Amino acid sequence: MARAPEEGPPSAPWLRLLQQVWSRFRRFARDIGGVFLLAAASMTLLALIGLTSGAWLTLWAAGLRVWFGWGSVLIVVVLGMAGLLLLYQRSHPFDNRMWLRVIALEAAAFAVLATLAVFGGGSLERAEAGLDGGRLGWAIAYFIGLPFAALPDGLAAFVQAIIFLAAALAGGAYGLGILGPLLVWLEQRLEEPGQPPTRLPDDAPAVSIAAMDEARSDAGKPETAQRRKAYIPPEFRKQFRVEEESSEPAPGLPARKPELPPLELLQEEPSARPSERHINQTAGLIEKTLAEFGVPARVVGFQVGPTVTQFAVEPGYFDRPEEDDSEARQKVRVSQIAALQRDLALALSAKRLRIQAPVPGKSYVGIEVPNEKAAVVRLRSILESQDFHRLESPLAIALGRDVSGQPLAADLARMPHLLIAGTTGSGKSICIAALTICLAMNNSPRDLRLVMIDPKMVELVRFNGLPHLLGKVETNLERIAGVLRWVVAEMERRYKLLEELRARDLESYNRKAGRRKEYEPLARIVVLIDELADLMMNSAESTEATIVRLAQMARATGIHLVVATQRPSTDVVTGLIKANFPARLSFSVASSVDSRVILDAGGAENLLGRGDMLFLPPEVGTPIRAQGAIVTDQEIDHVIAYWQEAAPSTEDVPPWERALAEEAVLADRDDLIRSAIQVIQETGHASASLFQRRLRIGYPRAARLVDELEDMGVVGPSLGGGRERDVLIDRDEPNPLYGGDEEEDGE
Repeated sequence: MARAPEEGPPSAPWLRLLQQVWSRFRRFARDIGGVFLLAAASMTLLALIGLTSGAWLTLWAAGLRVWFGWGSVLIVVVLGMAGLLLLYQRSHPFDNRMWLRVIALEAAAFAVLATLAVFGGGSLERAEAGLDGGRLGWAIAYFIGLPFAALPDGLAAFVQAIIFLAAALAGGAYGLGILGPLLVWLEQRLEEPGQPPTRLPDDAPAVSIAAMDEARSDAGKPETAQRRKAYIPPEFRKQFRVEEESSEPAPGLPARKPELPPLELLQEEPSARPSERHINQTAGLIEKTLAEFGVPARVVGFQVGPTVTQFAVEPGYFDRPEEDDSEARQKVRVSQIAALQRDLALALSAKRLRIQAPVPGKSYVGIEVPNEKAAVVRLRSILESQDFHRLESPLAIALGRDVSGQPLAADLARMPHLLIAGTTGSGKSICIAALTICLAMNNSPRDLRLVMIDPKMVELVRFNGLPHLLGKVETNLERIAGVLRWVVAEMERRYKLLEELRARDLESYNRKAGRRKEYEPLARIVVLIDELADLMMNSAESTEATIVRLAQMARATGIHLVVATQRPSTDVVTGLIKANFPARLSFSVASSVDSRVILDAGGAENLLGRGDMLFLPPEVGTPIRAQGAIVTDQEIDHVIAYWQEAAPSTEDVPPWERALAEEAVLADRDDLIRSAIQVIQETGHASASLFQRRLRIGYPRAARLVDELEDMGVVGPSLGGGRERDVLIDRDEPNPLYGGDEEEDGE
């Protein structure tokens, strides 16, 4: 088995063993640490109150008394809280806001130690005896009290006590999370009775030119720093909790085949936890905005995805007056919520907002709001998921993660072709690269061959050298048409082989061919076209006819198409092409018209770009929103280097080179030159009169055919006297148009 490239993961056996042990048991590290800290807190408390002792424990308790004095109890509290947080961190890990609270609590603890030292008279002897705030509290009180040394002793101690008590209360209130509600309560009490809270709405318009200049200067700052916190009434506030999802591979996955590349060649997906505060604030703003427009509704849940968070909005009821002055309860219509899309986007200060009304299979409306920071979806995490392995297909492709963060995978063999659309920079080429690496990671070159067409000349050429690739990535528009014609010819050749073995599809053919020595198994072929619009502009009729014919018939022979375009207009994605591509994938498009062309529904115009997509499976009528997976150039280089070492390619000439050479020879020749050569091979004679009779043409054209055949070296010069020309080729010669020294196609 070939080894991975040197740029990949470490190859030392002990490092691999250490990495395996850590990946297997790191999920228990928090539990072990939490239990250890709780045990340490209990033993420290017992030692401080004199209920237990020991060689190390007595020294530890004595040191705490000397340095912290009566504040040693805070150490016990800190150890206990740290242990509980480690046990609790599995579902609620730390974020930046939590660390600020920890720092505030530490500052409050130091202020408490200094306060104890001040109340003890600032005596160093008492601190050395383990009283008051200990050495640490005395030192803080001493250095903070230096600016107040000129004051009388009693007044200086009073000022220090006030300062330390204020710092302790403020730090403790902020650290415990009660400072914000306390300030809101005080502000509401200070408001005049009957007056609404004097809070400005988000992004309130200003008339001042200076304010406009300040807004321009803050354009590069994060969005959360530019906006003030919106006021949400208590009846609309939410207390949702975000549960941490495990980043470990799904248990019970089948082992990879030894000849396939290891998943360590791909990068791991970084973990990202959304902000609970942002989710609760957004949910409250949604309810508040809907209520302001007279639409009673309730946010009953949410789903956090890599790019957007989908909030589940349950329509409520309102009282409708009847003719007899009675009131009847009527449920809010879904269309009333969907019509407020722009108003919700304005209230949430969202760039783009999408409403799914209703969510298929659910009893609520989905409002998809962009996250504060989009997460990166890596290919490796999807390949390690249970959803991907559940497909059990060699052509399984990893697409990304949906709005709930679950892996999204599909089977290309069932599609059986995929149409991709999106504007420039929306992620089409990255998607094709991810699909290519996904196929190369799960198939050897003898089982899968790739045909890559890139009219843009820069996106797919990095795959040159991959052994799965037939020839090289084709970038010349004149050669691309010949490549597609070769794919059609290969499809027809495979159909003849299937007919000989009475096979229904490629899988049954390979099973029967494995039992017969005269037949060889056929590999699957995936044709990837990065830009369809360039081909349609060059030769629309031939390109459309070729792609439609392949889409209609190529599935049984194991040939599949992946076609991308940045202009999903009706002159590029024609009706025949759409009808034969039931599986479609749309990235961000320019207008709702383009969205309807590719998806038969709107919504793609509201996508955020950079991999945000809508996937329309062939068996589902509603698009699925997801964030596409990404692969880096380094990952591509690692996979190519692995396969070049494991299964180096020996094919230097692509199989369609013969057909292109023949077309080059016949470019300036008569259209009947092929038929004339076939007549010569069948009869063994060559003359103008023979061509007249067999091809049903006039003498001038037949004479020109004879002259062209003489220039090509098929027949000899004129012998005069009305005699036939000498035939210079054999009847069983493979192809006299380009020398006949190569093997026939398919042998």
